[in-house]
Amino acid sequence: MSRPYRLLPAVLLSLSPTLAAAQVLNVAFGESLEPYVMPQQASGIEVEIIREALRAEGLGMQPVFMAQKRLPLALKNPRIDAIATIRPDSGLKAAYSDPYVYYEDVAITLRSRNLQLREVAELGKYSISAFPLATQYLGAEFARMAANNPRYGETGNQIDQNRLLYRHLIDVVVADQRIFKYMNQRVVSDFREVVQPVSYHQLFEKLPYRVAFRSAALRDRFNRGLATLNGNGLYQQILNRFQHTDSVD
Repeated sequence: MSRPYRLLPAVLLSLSPTLAAAQVLNVAFGESLEPYVMPQQASGIEVEIIREALRAEGLGMQPVFMAQKRLPLALKNPRIDAIATIRPDSGLKAAYSDPYVYYEDVAITLRSRNLQLREVAELGKYSISAFPLATQYLGAEFARMAANNPRYGETGNQIDQNRLLYRHLIDVVVADQRIFKYMNQRVVSDFREVVQPVSYHQLFEKLPYRVAFRSAALRDRFNRGLATLNGNGLYQQILNRFQHTDSVD
């Protein structure tokens, strides 16, 4: 009866690398961030970067999609191992990764209107459609402007921003350039509507986003995997795969 117990540690030791390699992390993503996050395809820039960085460290990933505003609360669910698209200034206590993606938020106007925007405060004169939680991410000056602007609003369905702008129903869109350009493709393909030339106003700094891990050890493995992606060129290949340009510009 004693023989199985003597063999058990050796069996576990031989299996442990395989078990570690098979570990799958549940990572929470926002549900409307194309081309960064594309729930229907379980893909997108962020999904692929995180998936490949974890794969480089022998880890798997199961994406979990939820409303953007719920993301900071996701780690309250013990089944969630990490949250994407988040910043340390969110107030969430977690093990934050190195920056893995940068959003380039801009103010966007119709070129035909020839609006000149040089400062954030100038946005207060116009009707605005921004992305969810923009007042938390774009700084105190933007938050003050939004609080004092009765024509400021946010939408999680960002294709609506493009359509409202082209219909002259709002003056300014505040969005990431990649998202806006990607939605231009959908304006044409999904709605058969006309895309118009726009101007991009560089009023904001590029925002680095991180992954918030429940475990510091997993965070460290992700950072190593991310460094591998940057070193072997796969990171840039992922960006290029989802790159869209404005055909009217």
